[in-house]
Amino acid sequence: MSGLAVARHAKAGFDIRAEGLQGAGHPKLLVYASTETHGWIRKAAELLGLGDEAIRRIPVDSAYRTDLRQLASAIAEDRRAGLRPFCIIATAGTVNTGAIDDLESMASLAEREELWFHVDGAFGALVSLSPVLRPLVSGMERADSIAFDLHKWMYLPFEVACTLVRDSRVRRETFVQSPSYLAGESRGLMAGGLPFAERGIELTRGFKALKVWMSVKTHGIPALARLIEQNVRQARYLGEMVAAHPDLELLTPVSLSIVCFRYAPEAVAEHQLDALNRELLIRIQESGIAVPSSTRLGGRYALRVAITNHRSRIEDFEDLVDAVLRLGAAVRET
Repeated sequence: MSGLAVARHAKAGFDIRAEGLQGAGHPKLLVYASTETHGWIRKAAELLGLGDEAIRRIPVDSAYRTDLRQLASAIAEDRRAGLRPFCIIATAGTVNTGAIDDLESMASLAEREELWFHVDGAFGALVSLSPVLRPLVSGMERADSIAFDLHKWMYLPFEVACTLVRDSRVRRETFVQSPSYLAGESRGLMAGGLPFAERGIELTRGFKALKVWMSVKTHGIPALARLIEQNVRQARYLGEMVAAHPDLELLTPVSLSIVCFRYAPEAVAEHQLDALNRELLIRIQESGIAVPSSTRLGGRYALRVAITNHRSRIEDFEDLVDAVLRLGAAVRET
């Protein structure tokens, strides 16, 4: 929400803080995101007064990445209609599949079109800590703003997240206010003012950054990077096991540490697979073996395994595959 607010302020083309979105004569503002973008985009658009209709949801390709041709076409069409595009959102690790958009190409498109470029890196941005995995998010460094969670791949408790904005001046201009009771001083308790109030929606805030600082000081970035690499290796191993078994179907490429698949024996009709996998998922969860979640991909019900646990071991995923096959067979018999 903070990133989108700064984007709106920077690219609206008028003084949106003074006039709001109710001023006369301003074209409709539009933001572009793929159909795989996390649900935060709708909440943010609604709360910022843009509305859900301001979101242009761009289709994805077979790997669940933003279709760049359709993105460019939608921007051009909206400009011809007299509307005002202001922001492109790319995703570094979608919540459904872990897909990573072509960040370099999307950054270049945003640059050519003079649009704000925001990267939703909630899940995948922190692979940049690993020299081995960093090329996966090449282009992310060109973003105008990036948001990411540290309670995922920094292995920290809920909840702690971060938004980085390249231009500190425009970020401050988006939120700053100067009532007398917040006046800064050169000395004393208000020396330097209250800078966090100038960088986001909150006036005051808890010290969430303390646990991040303590974790980094205790473990070090190289150790955290090795754990991220470990999770990615585990996901790829699970994907290989799934792809190799005739009764399992891998539904998306494994790009980070999310694996989406289903139990799909050849003897089971397609129209029965959703109900079979739904019951299978519940039995796996109730068994205590593992806690996968679910999603739908291409209209198909999928078991979704998101690996962000530093304690996970290869044996856990071998046990999971064994459980899927055993419990799947049991469901078929009932």
